[in-house]
Amino acid sequence: MKLLAATAWGVIFLLFSPQAYAVTKILDVRYWSAPDHTRIVLDLSRPASYEPCAPSDSQTIAWWIKDADFPAREKIVSINDAVVKSICLQATTSHRVRVSVILVQPAQARVFALKKYLDKPDRLVIDLLRPDLEGKEKEKRKEIRALKVKKIRIVVIDPGHGGEDPGTIGARGTREKDIVLVLGKKLKKILDQEEDIQAFLTRKGDYFISLAERVRIAREYGADLFISLHCNGHRKRHLRGTSVYCLSLKGASDLAARLLAKKENVSDMIGGVFSEAAPSRILDSILLDLAQTNAINNSLRLGGIALGELGEVNTVQFRTPRQAEFAVLKAPDFPSILLECAYLTNSREEFLLHKTIFQERLVRAMAESIKKFISTLSAQEGGVTGVGKSYGTSDHYSLR
Repeated sequence: MKLLAATAWGVIFLLFSPQAYAVTKILDVRYWSAPDHTRIVLDLSRPASYEPCAPSDSQTIAWWIKDADFPAREKIVSINDAVVKSICLQATTSHRVRVSVILVQPAQARVFALKKYLDKPDRLVIDLLRPDLEGKEKEKRKEIRALKVKKIRIVVIDPGHGGEDPGTIGARGTREKDIVLVLGKKLKKILDQEEDIQAFLTRKGDYFISLAERVRIAREYGADLFISLHCNGHRKRHLRGTSVYCLSLKGASDLAARLLAKKENVSDMIGGVFSEAAPSRILDSILLDLAQTNAINNSLRLGGIALGELGEVNTVQFRTPRQAEFAVLKAPDFPSILLECAYLTNSREEFLLHKTIFQERLVRAMAESIKKFISTLSAQEGGVTGVGKSYGTSDHYSLR
């Protein structure tokens, strides 16, 4: 009888003790600003349950996070970008946290949860979108397409990763997303000096864009070619060199290419994509079109030219472009390549990627590749089947 009573009291204690509640702790609040939207991310100790709550005015959107706790009790984060003024987190005594977003103007909101992935904890993502600003961005791209009538070649440069997705991180803490953005801006500046070329970036700052969105942006620009910039990484830290990758519809050209494609395609899992079909599903119906085959052939030609030029700057890991199913290269209407500039996990190459002179030589080699390739496009369109010169790669490379 005493044992039964003790057990009953133990159950009551567990039911009413604070430890009995699985409380979600809000660990951190982060945000990234894009031209037409703002992303807010709450890092959580465990998955959260949430629901909208009545806002105080039309410029505020708010949610309750249930069974949650925020150590600071109240925190205000000023953002002051084109979409959001600030975020306010307030903890209550009833194990609920109110998350309020104060807007610049009314905006659309979408909220979704992300499970733990790699080094990322459980997260709650709040995307605030301004359709009017998005419309303006699309209108600008539509106007740029008109340049094609004037025989201007449009090059779209895609700095990989961004925002929530840092990409590869070197031993010195160098983030891939930062290096490729610097390189992308420098490449754009050089190309814009050409009379018959105009270059544009898929992202101009530190924010996340899905792989499908990158392709869509390039198509809205009316791209003549697309270059996705990356820095490689591997657990074998002695690996080094520059490499170029193209799309394959028949599987990867080798194991290394397949693994790299898997690594780059996982960007959407890290950054978080809301209610978007996978790019492969969107494009499955057109991948069999002859245009796709032509785009791949031109991509291989561009990749070969690029390796020839880049081999004068850095060690080339593979003498020819490798192929795999890279989601970001699946546009059927223009050639696309993915360029791994160097290995951030190699201490020597991480050091070089910080050097202005190395960056300049890399982007000048890229620019030269693009100009040579564009001349082959012009020859093709003029009915010329050969270009008279082969831009292959040398058997000898040196890291300069």
